[in-house]
This record gives sequence, structure tokens and C-alpha cells, in this order.
Amino acid sequence: MEEVKLEVDNSNNEKKSNSKKIWIGVVGFAILLAIIIGIVVGLGGESSPAGKSKLDISNVSMSVEYNEYLGYSAVIKGTAKNTSSRNYSYASVEFSVYDASGNNLGTALANINNLGSGDTWRFEASLFSFPSSRPTTYKLVEITAW
Repeated sequence: MEEVKLEVDNSNNEKKSNSKKIWIGVVGFAILLAIIIGIVVGLGGESSPAGKSKLDISNVSMSVEYNEYLGYSAVIKGTAKNTSSRNYSYASVEFSVYDASGNNLGTALANINNLGSGDTWRFEASLFSFPSSRPTTYKLVEITAW
């Protein structure tokens, strides 16, 4: 009696199975991403142009220093008061800094965690770059709080 072996070609079935796993993985990732975005939006984060936030900004001034090796540095100091009834887990203020010719020299940013309702924050927003021209003016661009 002769032994007969039957060989079954499962390669096509494996490809179908693998493609189903990949498809389920992509769909699962998309659902997870939608949930995360929904949570972030649902937290009611605020990002607004200056003057439209629940943070009152006051006593703002800029100091400028020159370093022979780096260039100019600028720090914008001021006070931000949380006038809302919410406690913010994060808040930031962002300024554009300009030279005498009106050229934008970069962004000065300050941020804080856990700014409670009624809290006052004395911020110091530092210019991220060291321009070769002297910073002379600044503009509050955005206030973010969530």
C-alpha cells in the first residue's frame, strides 16, 4: 500500500486572515483616535486671540539684553489673572516680538500648570531666538487655557 500525502495550500487563506487583522487594527485605531479627540474637545479647552479669554493680562513690559556671542534676548513680564470660575490645568500666553523696522523676530511664550479660579500668575515669556537686531515692540497674539 502506498502512502499518499495531501498538501493543502493555505497561503491564500493566510493572506485573507492577515488582511482582516490589519483592517481591524486600522478601524480600531481610528475609533481610538476619535475618542481621544472627543475627550479633548469635551474638556472645553480655550485657545483664543488676545482679549477673548478668561485670563486678564495686565502690567506687561519687555526687557532686552544683549549678549556678544548670542545676540539679543527679550523677556516679556506681566500678570495674568484667571477671572473664570474654572480651574485650568494649563494656561499659556504667546507674544510676537518685533524690531524697529517691524520685522517679526520670533515668539515669546510662557506657560503654567494648575491655574485656579481667581489665581494670579506673574509670567515671564522668553523670546525663543537670539536675533541680531534689537527687539523694540511686542504684541500679545494668543492666550490658551484648558
